[in-house]
Amino acid sequence: MTQQQEIHMLRDRVNQLENKLREQSFLVDMTNILIKGHDLETTIKSTLQLAMEITHSEAGCLYLTDLNMSKLKTVEVNGCISEKLVKAFSRLNEFLTLRQLDKIIEIDEKDERFKRFAGLDKRLVAFIIIPLVVSHNTIGYAVVMHLHDEENNHPNCYSPRDLTNLKIYSHQAALLLDNTRVKIEQGKKEFYLKTIASLVAAIDAKDIYTQNHSSRVAKVTVAFSKVLGLAEDMIEKIHYGALLHDIGKIGISDAILNKPSFLTDDEFTLIKDHPLKGFKILEPMDLEPDVLNIIKYHHERYDGGGYPEGLQKQKIPLPARIVSIVDAWDAMTSNRAYRKKLTREQVLYELKRGKASQFDPYLVEEFIALVEKNQMDPFI
Repeated sequence: MTQQQEIHMLRDRVNQLENKLREQSFLVDMTNILIKGHDLETTIKSTLQLAMEITHSEAGCLYLTDLNMSKLKTVEVNGCISEKLVKAFSRLNEFLTLRQLDKIIEIDEKDERFKRFAGLDKRLVAFIIIPLVVSHNTIGYAVVMHLHDEENNHPNCYSPRDLTNLKIYSHQAALLLDNTRVKIEQGKKEFYLKTIASLVAAIDAKDIYTQNHSSRVAKVTVAFSKVLGLAEDMIEKIHYGALLHDIGKIGISDAILNKPSFLTDDEFTLIKDHPLKGFKILEPMDLEPDVLNIIKYHHERYDGGGYPEGLQKQKIPLPARIVSIVDAWDAMTSNRAYRKKLTREQVLYELKRGKASQFDPYLVEEFIALVEKNQMDPFI
């Protein structure tokens, strides 16, 4: 072997080691991001910045799907990128074929598809789409790009080494972002449940005659929903909505809530405001629509004579139709300031009398069947 050949071999070996070192370096960076346990926003920023650094890109965008894995949401933009280009990249799942959704794709001026994006930012020279895949589910995309300014001193294309590094990066980044997002969602749920517990306690403290009413309505509603065969995620939403259905009573005077005689018209008008008040109290919390619908519409009537909007039949959301039956049943089976609880026969009579007028006829028939079998009595 000649000296020149040895030098050439040594150079190749040095290049391999340098490439390996760079690869190890960004993996260490990725691990550091994970260990530091940043919040989601900081993790997203750091993750996108790393993708740009390992590819020497001038700009980048990062998108995550919603919880239904259907729409992409822009969560981070780094670099001077036109808004039109950022928006176009947010529709990548429409632009890519099914086979391409989980593959790293480089697109430059030689690619016919490049024209679709180049017209949105004249400085664009090349870009790479990096899918973020966890357990065969694409949770989002990172896009890194070369943008030329007037000095024209940036790289024109990406190297095979860039693509190799991104394959390693994409897997780690996806796990990191998904892990962080799960932690955030779990934290939100814990806070959500604690908030609900404190709000329900506040409702019970207001009305001495209906203490534990919300909890009983929630328990019976869950049992009834299971009999109806509703999906678990829907039952969970109905549970929360039932617990909070009377939250609007927080804004009503104790003297009215605990009045030992029948209410005047004016007092009843104030009581009728509680569904809308409850909705307005909780709307800023960004709760699920099904939860808010229960709070707002649990006093609507099947015949359209309810409040606050006079909805009728199927226009009343299903969760609200379910809770309205259980709410009325619990009111009848409980002592109130102005009357003693009704007998079982009286309760059944009132439920049957409200069929197709106050209550959904199918739902109330199902509920009556459970009452007649004494399946609701343990919750009284």
